[in-house]
Amino acid sequence: MEEPLFPPPEDMPFDEVVSALLDREQVLDPLCLYRLSDISQDDLAVVREIWGDIHVERRRGLVEDLEQLTDANNLLSFESIFRLALKDEDEQVRFFAIRAIEIFDTDDLIPFFLSVLTNETSVDLRAVTASVLGKYIYRGELDKIEKDQQIEIEDHLLAVLETDEPQEVQRRALEAISFSSRSEIRDQILKAYQRDEEEWVASALFAMGRSYDHDYCDMVVDKLQHTSPKIRLEAVRACGELAIEDAVPIILDLLNDLPDIRWAAIWTLSQIGGEEAGPAIHELLDDEITPEEEELIQRALERLDFLEDGIDLTIFNLQIDDDEYILDDYDYQQDEYDDEFNRDDIGLDDFDLDDDLWME
Repeated sequence: MEEPLFPPPEDMPFDEVVSALLDREQVLDPLCLYRLSDISQDDLAVVREIWGDIHVERRRGLVEDLEQLTDANNLLSFESIFRLALKDEDEQVRFFAIRAIEIFDTDDLIPFFLSVLTNETSVDLRAVTASVLGKYIYRGELDKIEKDQQIEIEDHLLAVLETDEPQEVQRRALEAISFSSRSEIRDQILKAYQRDEEEWVASALFAMGRSYDHDYCDMVVDKLQHTSPKIRLEAVRACGELAIEDAVPIILDLLNDLPDIRWAAIWTLSQIGGEEAGPAIHELLDDEITPEEEELIQRALERLDFLEDGIDLTIFNLQIDDDEYILDDYDYQQDEYDDEFNRDDIGLDDFDLDDDLWME
């Protein structure tokens, strides 16, 4: 019987992992990363003890690599490492950890995130934290957290919007709080929509889609043919979230737009459905397309089949991953964050904020 190319990660002695982490000259064996998944309390105690001795560049790369592994394989869990990294002395390590830990059950970290939002000096850290807080607003609307906790988070985010804060932090606060049903949120969204600034209009459209308030439909459709690609992109996405059937003819035209808008249009059509959506998406398979776009089209067609059959899609993992298919950094919670860390995809954003994950 042929020997496996690599031994199972659990067979790697943990002292080898520790040595590798401390040796900045050594390329880190991928097995060391897997060995950190679901780490035992004893091994975690060892990592905590030597964490400060790991070179800062290695700590940065480690947390970012573990985040990418988490995105690629939901059977892996590096939550313990991310929690450790939240208190790192290095700003970039903390940034990656805040972004990465979002998908886990972290209601106990609400006070920590509120403290970062209020007291941190880094604009990037405050912006990504504001985005993460959107998860808890959503959970509050579903009665998954205590009402007083939700109100406290909303009050902090509203304070950001109502005071002289950096634009990046304010926009993330607007996007995060848009899940809330509080009456004053609508005024904030409309105020952003009416500003003559591309970034603010894009954030307002994002917030409109997230709000599930159909009073915004006309305003969303009005931006589908805007000269700004970023605004068109967010308008397309909002049409999908709000399932605006009247937008379908324009969205069909956007299948010939820039790649990121085209891909968003494909998924939006799969969210809205209707007689024209399926044939239009299927016809794209005759074009010269990339394997990634073919996968997106097949997933969109699968979603449409479920819609036509009247099947509840919430029981399936058919959510689009914007990091995979949408090239624009603005995706769900992403954008540039004026990013000094030179990261191609800031996903909180998402920080993809996948509703299915939050509802678990």
